[in-house]
Amino acid sequence: MTAIIENIIPAQNFEIVQNKIGVILLLELLNQKKLQCIDNEIEVFLSRQTPYDKSEDVMINVSMAQINYSGKTQIDSQGLTTYNVDIYCNSDEKQCTTGSENTRIVLNQITGLVRYILSSTKYKTLGFQAGFIGGTMVDSIQFLDNFGNQEANFVSMSRIVFTARLNENQLAWEGIALLGNDTNIKLDSTNKGYKLTFNN
Repeated sequence: MTAIIENIIPAQNFEIVQNKIGVILLLELLNQKKLQCIDNEIEVFLSRQTPYDKSEDVMINVSMAQINYSGKTQIDSQGLTTYNVDIYCNSDEKQCTTGSENTRIVLNQITGLVRYILSSTKYKTLGFQAGFIGGTMVDSIQFLDNFGNQEANFVSMSRIVFTARLNENQLAWEGIALLGNDTNIKLDSTNKGYKLTFNN
């Protein structure tokens, strides 16, 4: 058996959008860091598998969660693609505040910035041309406090569930030309209806 798809399969839209979400968050968060004089270092990753390390400051991981297709044809599929934007941070005890309080303040601030960026009408199509993306929405935010306390580091995380309506396309199969009648059976019309008979 040989391969029958002869064209190069392009990157899928769900991959392209995941990368774009990461780029947008990095650009906008670094801009807010500058505008608001935020001291925390912010790093953005795509589908990171290694666990958050206590030596890191703010770590954001953008990953795909699921895709649900509702409209399907032979040449395209439309549906909702869900992405998880996980935000991790930690802090030490300080003279006037506890580590958990410092972590909560940072986590809430960064989570709020990410939610605002992803909800902004300026990014409703994530910068793509009209028609590529059918809209975006922040579905929910979950907080998990006391994610893990290690050596006086208080680690917490939040998860923003972000959905984009995407369209995936594929080329239609051109089919095989029918060159002639290769069967020994034909269809005859009789007064009782169509009847299969052998060719003579």
